[in-house]
Amino acid sequence: MNRFFMVALVLCALSLAGAHAAVEHVVVSGGPALRKFEKFKVRTHDVYWGNFVDSALIRLGALKSMVQEGDRVAWLVYRPAYSRRSAEQGEDLVAHVKAKADAMGVLLYWFDTSAQLVNYLNKGVDRTAHPIAGLDFFGHSNKVNWMFDYSNEVDGCSVVFLHTRDLAQIERSIFASGAVAQSWGCHSGEYYTQKFMERTGVKMWGAVGKTDYSAGGLPELSGKGGRWAQ
Repeated sequence: MNRFFMVALVLCALSLAGAHAAVEHVVVSGGPALRKFEKFKVRTHDVYWGNFVDSALIRLGALKSMVQEGDRVAWLVYRPAYSRRSAEQGEDLVAHVKAKADAMGVLLYWFDTSAQLVNYLNKGVDRTAHPIAGLDFFGHSNKVNWMFDYSNEVDGCSVVFLHTRDLAQIERSIFASGAVAQSWGCHSGEYYTQKFMERTGVKMWGAVGKTDYSAGGLPELSGKGGRWAQ
């Protein structure tokens, strides 16, 4: 009898050792510029409202195809920019985003401030049960900021952003072992990625130079000497 229980315990231990530890993959989308600010510029931004939506959906689709049972895939979208673009365009873009998330079967969370984004990363779900295994950002950026509302509330600048100094608010313990991150905006690989690694312990890929969303799909490096770097 004792031998039977010993075998059962060993089999149970082996089963637990091979069990998948659930994780969460997080994709963040900033918002588009308003056409009233951009339409007369030589280099105009976001002629199409869905630059940061469609590219995120491609990434979300890839994640959905690779996740295992118990994993979560969350899409965080900066709502005010889409609300303002909706009013300008005369079309409910917020509803469009929700419909796309529903069709993809991913968890959609709106945020209105950078503090709300950080709060979700830190404790939107129990991070002991679902540590973050992947983090992707689609939006406008420069070497020190993720800009969620570039040229959307104020022409040519952003008032809602996640600066490198704000990265200290992100808790290091929320990430899974071997977590990866990528910033798909412009210039992130010139400084932002290094500070992200310093603050969180997670390596992040980012662009040296600019990225271009205009062709659809995932953004491409643009300009001479552009490259991805950590």
